[in-house]
Amino acid sequence: MAVEDFFLADYQHVSLMEYPGKISSIAFTHGCNLRCRYCHNPALVAGRKGSNRLPDFLDYLKGKDIEAVALTGGEPLLADDIAGFLKGIVDMGLAVKLDTNGFLPNRLKKVLSAGLVDYVAVDLKAFNDVDLKAIVRTNHKLDSFFRTLDVLKTSGVPFEIRHTIWKMPSEADVASVAEHVGDAPLFVQTLRDVRMLDKSYKPEIFDRSAAVELFEKYFKDVRVR
Repeated sequence: MAVEDFFLADYQHVSLMEYPGKISSIAFTHGCNLRCRYCHNPALVAGRKGSNRLPDFLDYLKGKDIEAVALTGGEPLLADDIAGFLKGIVDMGLAVKLDTNGFLPNRLKKVLSAGLVDYVAVDLKAFNDVDLKAIVRTNHKLDSFFRTLDVLKTSGVPFEIRHTIWKMPSEADVASVAEHVGDAPLFVQTLRDVRMLDKSYKPEIFDRSAAVELFEKYFKDVRVR
């Protein structure tokens, strides 16, 4: 499929934060295989598709001082025509950052093997399978996340791990997950005070600085956003 066949839900003109060291535009896909309670993009996860913003986005990129496109969602890897879209962006001379929730390792491997992605941000939703099911409300297991890490390490494509702190994990769980991560940086994010996918969700109250200290004990590179 060609880049023109891709459905783009929306885009943001410029970001100085999304792609490390590059001026980027952010492209948003529609649909997700998770139902995270704290998701701050509910329209992209469970809402109806609107009009395709792809023609506007491609037109915007022409002649702009944009160095990269950050593809996020939703879950971008759910799109069957993602390879055509990414190739179109690469052919424009732009770098590509891909955000993924870490539960589609086979699809990730395909786009990495094709040389269509320059940087990846993968989500770490929880530190054990019980908490994972509680927060994403699906039956995914951490094993899929670990396979995603294996794919990334083998590919040689630089990547980061992102964790939104929603509860205080146990030290044993943090130590176990950290063993799989290696040298990749862990970016720690706090919950945003915005409308969430689960309107009834009430985050736990705990000392987030203590959680960061725990992460720093086991992960080699911890950064707070």
